[in-house]
Amino acid sequence: MSLYDYLAKLQRYLSWQTKKIQALEQRLLLLEKQLKELEQQPRTNIERIEYKFDQLKVETLEGTLNIGITPNGVGSTIEDFAVQPGKTVVPKPEPVLFRNIQEKVHAYLEKEAKETIKKFETQYAHRLDDTYRHFILQDIARQVDERIRFYLHQKMNNGYVPTSDKEEAVVNEIFQKVKMDIEQSIDLFLKHLPMQGGE
Repeated sequence: MSLYDYLAKLQRYLSWQTKKIQALEQRLLLLEKQLKELEQQPRTNIERIEYKFDQLKVETLEGTLNIGITPNGVGSTIEDFAVQPGKTVVPKPEPVLFRNIQEKVHAYLEKEAKETIKKFETQYAHRLDDTYRHFILQDIARQVDERIRFYLHQKMNNGYVPTSDKEEAVVNEIFQKVKMDIEQSIDLFLKHLPMQGGE
């Protein structure tokens, strides 16, 4: 390849690169403009909402529930929700209660669960590295929310009515159940994990 061919090729490459940079700059300007437009739109900020259902127990609910509130009048209304006669309506667990249990379980996973894994490693004569322990804990963390919901729904179905004076006891009770489930799953996993060396 001659010097002239090399310089021509270099010129074409620099020209292509310049066009690419200009296209990226145009996209960046467009994104900045869209971001400014989004920042200027009015926002709806809803702080914490707590529902207190003291002395309220719903046995049956009949009829139609109409919900038609949308923020700033945007979009259409939510369709009617019909409740079939004779059905028992169980209130959804309070988000605050769920969040409190979730925080406690995640704190356990971050601080204590690694030691639980090590205890079962010793019991079943396994030696795992930190990466594998972290993988196990990540997998468990993905399943925790569903377990919390299960126990909360179970509690609600048994007639629990959320009140602030009972909340801490319920959080601790459900946390202990989820913790026990976590420990049992770690136990079963390591118990059935093949021994190193192909046993």
